[in-house]
Amino acid sequence: MASNSTFEAKVLMARGKRATAAYIHTDCSNTGTSPRHLNEVLDNLLNPAKPIDEWETIDWCKWLMAGGRTPDEFSSTVRGLV
Repeated sequence: MASNSTFEAKVLMARGKRATAAYIHTDCSNTGTSPRHLNEVLDNLLNPAKPIDEWETIDWCKWLMAGGRTPDEFSSTVRGLV
């Protein structure tokens, strides 16, 4: 049986990439607390039983790095800092 936090992470991920990424970004930005679902989401995405080059996993990682913005918006922001 899955733990409650794993279940919560799967429910969070079912909301979609943008919503999940925004939630994780906000959760990680709160100082003084550790993110509640980050590890569970990453454990699900980076499962060693899944191929490393799976497009869906790569896309999820892009959205998580973008923190709730689109990967293209994030890329433009980063390029603008150089």
